[in-house]
Amino acid sequence: HILIKKLWIMMNRNFTKPNKNLIPWQVTGLTDGEGSFVYSITNTGKGSTGQKISLEFKVTQKTHSEGVLYELKEYFGCGNVVIDNRKTDTKKFHINSLKLLLEKVIPHFDEYPCLTSKELNYKDWKKICLIMSKKEHLNLTGMEEINKIVLLMNKNRSFEDKYNHCKSFLGLSDLEVKYDLPDNWVQGFLTGEGLFYHYLNGTVINPSLELGQNSHDVAILIALKKFFNGGYIKPKYKFNDLEECKNSRSLNRFILRNTETIIQFVDKYPMLTRKHLDYEDWKKVVELKNKGLHKTEEGLALINEIVSKMNSKRDSDYNP
Repeated sequence: HILIKKLWIMMNRNFTKPNKNLIPWQVTGLTDGEGSFVYSITNTGKGSTGQKISLEFKVTQKTHSEGVLYELKEYFGCGNVVIDNRKTDTKKFHINSLKLLLEKVIPHFDEYPCLTSKELNYKDWKKICLIMSKKEHLNLTGMEEINKIVLLMNKNRSFEDKYNHCKSFLGLSDLEVKYDLPDNWVQGFLTGEGLFYHYLNGTVINPSLELGQNSHDVAILIALKKFFNGGYIKPKYKFNDLEECKNSRSLNRFILRNTETIIQFVDKYPMLTRKHLDYEDWKKVVELKNKGLHKTEEGLALINEIVSKMNSKRDSDYNP
């Protein structure tokens, strides 16, 4: 069983990414896309507080891309890969030992912070870690402090807090941001959140790279626009205006149509999961289009065949 798992990791690594070990900004990019800083409070009726708290850092992936979760385990030197949700066919890499969270996870994210509003959840989650490290969660005062923190965490956090954090951290003013995204963060984030897409209508083919975020994190989309020196945000509004942002669609999208720019970046910084196969197919279609083959019956049939097996249509049991 262990041998099969090792073989699968090797296969997954070989066909999805050429670099052998994850590097810090890739880890943060993946976390901004697919990670969570989780807390759980259980009413036990035992001890002086009557409550038990547990903490977890996790990153999830579809089972077909579980190889990257083992690479995260390798990077942190601890943690486990387990089933996250059978219904959605997802697995997770997670660390739930307080000692390891303090020794491994916190030093990483202090040095390579999340660049989305997830950073706010990390900071509050870290506060809880530190309270627990002093064993203050075992008394009522410490537990009350933790309960106050969690009231504003994750889904309870206000739109304004998330928007203002991103605006301030990334330096959003008017339609530009000051912050320069690290290459490897973009690589990890696109791995989690990017979509290689082809709009097909007869012989009209519009290839794009698209990425959606909740509107309160629109500043990260503007930072991507700056990073790629192109593309646009949909819908269009005054991004540095909180009220306009709140009234825009709940999902804002960054769309990049410059195929040369996309290929140049992704060839150098490949996707870290099975999404690499979607990129390779997307690129094949771009090349067929560039050769004018979409105007021929055979070429168009081939393009439609390739696109019909991309992204969510790709067989989840695919084995290279």
